[in-house]
Amino acid sequence: MCKVSVLVPVYNVKKYLRQCLDSLAAQTLKEIEFICIDDGSTDGSGAILDAYAAKDARFRVIHKANSGYGASMNVGLRAARGEYIGIVESDDFADAEMFAALYDVAAEHQADVVRSNYMATSEAEGDVFREELHGYPYGKVFCPLRDLPRISLAMPNVWSAIYRKNFLTEKNLWFHETPGASFQDLSFAFLVIACAERYFLLKKAYLHYRIDNAGSSSYSKEKTYCILDEYDEIERYIDAYGLNQIWHTYAANLLLIHCGLNERRIDKRYWLPFWEQAAKRLTAAHQNGWLDHEIADHPGNWIFHHLSNLYQEALLREGFLSHLRRTQSVYLYGASQTARGIMRLLASSNIRVAGLLVTDSKKNPTAVAGVPVYAIADAPVDREKDLVIIAVTPKKQDVQQEIFFSLVQAGYRNVIVFTKELQQALC
Repeated sequence: MCKVSVLVPVYNVKKYLRQCLDSLAAQTLKEIEFICIDDGSTDGSGAILDAYAAKDARFRVIHKANSGYGASMNVGLRAARGEYIGIVESDDFADAEMFAALYDVAAEHQADVVRSNYMATSEAEGDVFREELHGYPYGKVFCPLRDLPRISLAMPNVWSAIYRKNFLTEKNLWFHETPGASFQDLSFAFLVIACAERYFLLKKAYLHYRIDNAGSSSYSKEKTYCILDEYDEIERYIDAYGLNQIWHTYAANLLLIHCGLNERRIDKRYWLPFWEQAAKRLTAAHQNGWLDHEIADHPGNWIFHHLSNLYQEALLREGFLSHLRRTQSVYLYGASQTARGIMRLLASSNIRVAGLLVTDSKKNPTAVAGVPVYAIADAPVDREKDLVIIAVTPKKQDVQQEIFFSLVQAGYRNVIVFTKELQQALC
């Protein structure tokens, strides 16, 4: 009987491939197979795989047209014959005892998942132990839903663990198939945690995860939205299979965290459209109450600062003035001296403010410097396309926050806060 099937997705990784395959060939677990899925490599990786398979029957090679990481992983899952599934990406490598150690624990405890820490590997620094599971319980079986749902916010890697194949089949857990190889393990890792009833953690690291492979980055337009696609897939699965609603909360917080963690991997040309799409999902999550959880000490502050500040940084990177000129109409929320100062700055760049929004028009003049003043309830604003700048001094962040959320909850889709950084961008 095959105890573990190790899936190895391969695409143009000739430089590192032999080290990966040699580490698998050295595994001490006898009842093991290695399923190498060649995703249409053009650099000779496929020939290297065939050579290993010709001399070692444990290696099985599947050649296919290029269709992305998720599709390759699903091909491997369907072909796997092992009791458990392991994953080693083709630029990484494993300690010889990795799968023997993980399998022994899994068999002893009848675990759905056994997961360990890993070593971050680079030519410059060698191996550095990464205890991503610090603070979580080692050495005992637990149910994530019942005992520790917060573990879903840990780094969502899939390659430092093994998974009981029947568990994956019973729960209909597959990789999300989108082009490329960016973030496509995010939904799988999250949903495995959401569905598992017997989860087990080991402190030791066995997998060496390469962090200096430039080919693994996400600098392309096609890959920009993958993290959002993964979030959508998580939401789809939660609803389709009737998972506990608490997973909506953790999924939304996972999206917020990983948008921030991965922001530097996004090509600057696509920052603004990416954050516009992320903002729509996070705003909906906030309106549904999915971000109001003990995950954050102050949930309102958390989403306000992360979402608003990152979105503003995206605007600055794209060029704030350029964005204003592409916007259908620009409105300011407020009619104070701060609003007057912003209007002067915008006017100096030939950008006209269409109106000033206030809570109560009766307490304000009908116009300021020739710009009409509207009660927020009666303003002729296109809430999908027009931009609203909250014209409140940056010193009053609590007021800015209150206004920000009131506008978002009222359906305004393009809301930003006036900051010192934006002031510099206008000067």
